[in-house]
Amino acid sequence: MTRKRYLVFFLMFLVIAINYMDRVNFSVAIPAIRHVFGFSLQGIGTIAFVWGIFYAVANFPGGWIADRLGLRWGIFTAFGWWSVFTIATPFAGSFPGWLVVRGLMGAGEAPIWPLNSKSANAWASPSERSTAFTWAGSGQYVGPAIGTLLAGWIVVHLGWQWAFILFGVAGLILLPIWLYVVRDTPAHDPAIGKQELEWIGNREPSNEKADWTGIKEVFFSRTGLALLIVYLTFGYILFTFLYWVPSYMYYTFHMGILKSSAWASLGALLGFVGFILSGPFNDGLAARMDKLNARRIGVAVPMLVAAGCIVISLWTAGAGLGGLTAALIGLAQLLMNMTVGAWAVTVIDISPNQASTGFVYGIYNGVLNVMGAFNSLILTAIAARLGFPTAFGSAVLFMLLFVGSFLFLIDRPSYTHLIDKAAGARALAAA
Repeated sequence: MTRKRYLVFFLMFLVIAINYMDRVNFSVAIPAIRHVFGFSLQGIGTIAFVWGIFYAVANFPGGWIADRLGLRWGIFTAFGWWSVFTIATPFAGSFPGWLVVRGLMGAGEAPIWPLNSKSANAWASPSERSTAFTWAGSGQYVGPAIGTLLAGWIVVHLGWQWAFILFGVAGLILLPIWLYVVRDTPAHDPAIGKQELEWIGNREPSNEKADWTGIKEVFFSRTGLALLIVYLTFGYILFTFLYWVPSYMYYTFHMGILKSSAWASLGALLGFVGFILSGPFNDGLAARMDKLNARRIGVAVPMLVAAGCIVISLWTAGAGLGGLTAALIGLAQLLMNMTVGAWAVTVIDISPNQASTGFVYGIYNGVLNVMGAFNSLILTAIAARLGFPTAFGSAVLFMLLFVGSFLFLIDRPSYTHLIDKAAGARALAAA
């Protein structure tokens, strides 16, 4: 049996990794940018907010665009867009220029997660969907793990501008490789073997259309509405740990740029481990028990332990224990990412058909990133007044809301109905 699907997942992983390298260079370069331009911490938060709100709002049409362009050309278009504006960032000049360039860069990144959901839906069998989605998605943490260290070195030795230029160029180099290798679905790829195609079990007709009636049913179901809250709360949690650890270390423990970047890389590395474990962990749970119960366990247990780590980190930060604080934050990232294979894949599971996956996921991811954008304003406001430890502690409230929404708001009747309807559509497409 051929293994073409693994190459698709690997390239998707590289795309996401470079995507997140293109984001963390801003976080690492904040002290240098503030020194050059005189921006306040709230000004930096405003720039991050504008990037985040453009990214979030563009997710809503971004999912639809992903469905229209398909996996192959969707990635090519989005990847090229954000890489160009990453390169343009050092030339923004004034504060309004920073808002425009970072906003346009964020808009280009919007389809990335809807496209990852399409790759998992189209190229993975149902039994390995969590693994495919999370292994490709682990680039979200490999990118920062490498990017924060590399960006820190570049800022110190070459200048902060090159952290944007070089990362953007790396994205442009990958574009022709993606276009040469990837096709929208296995059925469109002459390199895939019959056995692998049968294993994936997804022979999407080329004329399949988005199921708008099914999409409406998803968002007006109790399960669909509960998942909106799940995505909303995770947006705050994710952006807290993904973008603000270097500033936490720099301003709380008075570390240099390289040292704060190194501690942030530890958290990103542990976050990557969480992503890698999440797929097999949640696919394994789903194989051993009722799927809804498996998803509930996969969400609740790791996230509650992660919340405990953050509570303990408040004490270690107060005691001046920078290394231990960074380790606890990193462990929290590992644990919170172990939940991704449960709640994120649920959206793929309930999407009415393959041609609707990008749109459905784009709406949910847009909600996540709207909260992520406001996280930049909320967290910097708290940090400016009460310090970064208290700002990070605010994530615990969202962790509890996240768990409660998945456990108590998702109901079995609507969940089962959506799962069965989606499975029926895929069976029809494979016939």
